[in-house]
Amino acid sequence: MNDNTTTPIDDNRPSRARVPLALVGIAIACGLAGSSCTFVDESEWVLVERLGQVVRVLDQPVDRGLNWKLPWPIETVRPFDARTRIYDPPGGEMVTSDKKNITVDAYLCWRIATPDTADDSDSDWSSRPLYRFFTVLGNTETAQVRLSEHVLPALRTKLGETEFDQLVDVDDSQSGPEKTEAGRLVAIPQAVRDELSQLVHDRYGITLIDVRIKRLNFPQQNQVAVYERMKTERKKIAEQYRSDGLAENTKIKSQADLQYSQILANARREAELIRADADAESLSILNQAHRRDVEFYRFTRTLESYRRILNDRTTLVLSGSSELLKLLTRGVPVAPSASSPPPVATPATSASSQKDDR
Repeated sequence: MNDNTTTPIDDNRPSRARVPLALVGIAIACGLAGSSCTFVDESEWVLVERLGQVVRVLDQPVDRGLNWKLPWPIETVRPFDARTRIYDPPGGEMVTSDKKNITVDAYLCWRIATPDTADDSDSDWSSRPLYRFFTVLGNTETAQVRLSEHVLPALRTKLGETEFDQLVDVDDSQSGPEKTEAGRLVAIPQAVRDELSQLVHDRYGITLIDVRIKRLNFPQQNQVAVYERMKTERKKIAEQYRSDGLAENTKIKSQADLQYSQILANARREAELIRADADAESLSILNQAHRRDVEFYRFTRTLESYRRILNDRTTLVLSGSSELLKLLTRGVPVAPSASSPPPVATPATSASSQKDDR
């Protein structure tokens, strides 16, 4: 079977072919328009290169925002961070003037220098710090390497002129350095910064903001010996404190013993005075008692003596003239008449009577 049908001719084929081409053209136009503008942020500066040659530097306040250039690949841009950067290079071993090895860790604060003029003419943009930074260094990593090559040797030289005791010397370990005067660990990095700031600005277009020492230590192989020496010194200081304490303790004890002896002597003296007054008062009372009735006093004293010396096992051998025997054999003596005066007891007689009674 023969197919005699014919395919109709599409008259819209040329118009449909133009649509992709138009879309491609629009895309190319948008790409060229997009590559013809660049946005400069407030925290960055931009170099504009034309076929590999710098033709414009966008580092002024008026350059912030949208800027126009020739489309890529005719002109390209290179952004650079304009903010302050902190670089912490590896610590290095240095030697002080008194031949002591120390390990020093320092850090740097830097940024690309601000242009000195606001003129954006083509005659002076090549002398701006950003152009020098790009042509001499190229990028941030190289800049940090160059800065460490300048700062660390200068710091090593300054520390080599200083003794170790001057770096860590303070009047009081609790209060730290004097506030009115910067210590050597601050003054030396400041001197290095003042010495190198103009050099790095003129050569690299960099502003060296600050140099600081963050850590000072002994090398690992010397730390054990240093720590042992520190322990020995601290033990010596502790022994001195103990000796001073013992001396003060002895002094306090001596003063206390002296006060104790003085107080005890005063107390004994007062006791002797009180005892003497009491004895005198006792003798006075005894004399008064004797004056009232001497015989009755003797009688009561004799009875008291009997009570003390006589019991079931006591055997007494007494002479005929003994006062104890008289009371047992003769009885109670007759009381004297009221007209006769009572005898006066004296200390001697009282003492003898007390002795006899005993």
